[in-house]
Amino acid sequence: MTNLHRCYEAQYIQTICDLGLKSQDLISVSLDFGLIEQARELKCIDGYLRYLLRKTLKFDLVGQVAKGKTLLVGEGNFSFALSLARKQSINPASITATTFENASEVSDETKDNAKKLQLLGAEVLHGINANRIADIFSGISFKTIVFQFPHAGSTEPINCHNPNFILVRNFLANAGKLLTNGGAVLISAVDSPHYHGAFQFEDVAKEAGFANPTIYPFEPSDFIGYEHTMTHQSGSALENHDKFSTWVFHLE
Repeated sequence: MTNLHRCYEAQYIQTICDLGLKSQDLISVSLDFGLIEQARELKCIDGYLRYLLRKTLKFDLVGQVAKGKTLLVGEGNFSFALSLARKQSINPASITATTFENASEVSDETKDNAKKLQLLGAEVLHGINANRIADIFSGISFKTIVFQFPHAGSTEPINCHNPNFILVRNFLANAGKLLTNGGAVLISAVDSPHYHGAFQFEDVAKEAGFANPTIYPFEPSDFIGYEHTMTHQSGSALENHDKFSTWVFHLE
């Protein structure tokens, strides 16, 4: 990020904060004068300003993982887990990295990254279905559970729902059973109307017993060596897209 960009970002954040303070003052004045409908409209504006602020401020994903035991599912080639394990603030022994594919199905690159993770002290497991982790890891708790760019590998509706909606809903329901108090589930995905419609994160959160997720920008370049791969097909979610976000889920 250039100095010009940093300056613009700082001004943008300050503007949002200033508008937020003004909206709070106007809400108070509206209530004092009995203008209930106007106060409600101002609260909606205030809520959107808070949303914009969260979108601007980068989520400390590394800091979250550094808090304790972390489970990563659907890791593909393990490059994201390996990047995390190499971060100075993270204890690699706290990481359990898993793939959906069985050990006999993974690429040579995946095997190589798995060995590197194990040498650092991380646990590596294959053949782990993200929708069955509550059974697979029964009795084990995690501070953080991560699913990078989930994809069901199909677009055929299931009970009138997008299969990606079903995948994430079932994953969250499982993940919720494994979280420690104050733990978080992190899901990164392409940030676009198409993917919002496919995943419907707010709806799946409600169905799985989570509060509405907060959303933050995700920068793949922050994770050295990270090369996302698709579990069910060739290609990468990072191709042909330039805007990504991390949705952060907490149990209600």
